[in-house]
Amino acid sequence: MRNYEITNILREGNVEETKSAVKELLSKYNFTIQGEEDWGSKRLWHPVGQDEQGHFILTKCSGSPAEVIKIEHEFKLNGNILKTLVIRANG
Repeated sequence: MRNYEITNILREGNVEETKSAVKELLSKYNFTIQGEEDWGSKRLWHPVGQDEQGHFILTKCSGSPAEVIKIEHEFKLNGNILKTLVIRANG
């Protein structure tokens, strides 16, 4: 098990539904969530499609390295997630 930090930029409007979908997806692939930080709504540096605002969420979790690619793929399939960044945390 490795530690990861996942930053998601969510589409404004249905943030709570998307946050719960992210948590369900992580539990589906046996990731353990250690913490979540809600950074709130911010203006994006450049528009993503028609969206100029995004809601930023940081999730600290641990899981299998083999499952990270599957999680990133499913994040791309969710239309309410504008961007995702997954990094390996120290430890």
